[in-house]
Amino acid sequence: MVNVVWLDTNECSLSVWQSKQDLLEAEPCTIDSLGYLITENDKFVTISADKDHENEDDLFGRSQVIPKGVILKIQYLDIKSL
Repeated sequence: MVNVVWLDTNECSLSVWQSKQDLLEAEPCTIDSLGYLITENDKFVTISADKDHENEDDLFGRSQVIPKGVILKIQYLDIKSL
């Protein structure tokens, strides 16, 4: 299990007009994503929030592939302590 802390885009428009000052103050969202670590390499990390019980069918759900360039940190969690 891992917690991936990463930067996501922030939709600024909300379908309304905004001042340039509002846009200059906008920042990306910092996201925590928890999941089973599927793979990690130089380019990305793949995690899944759900998996089949005891890996019987090798099925995963609610998966994310997160580019390394937006990852702030990866916390490796001890599943026994959860």
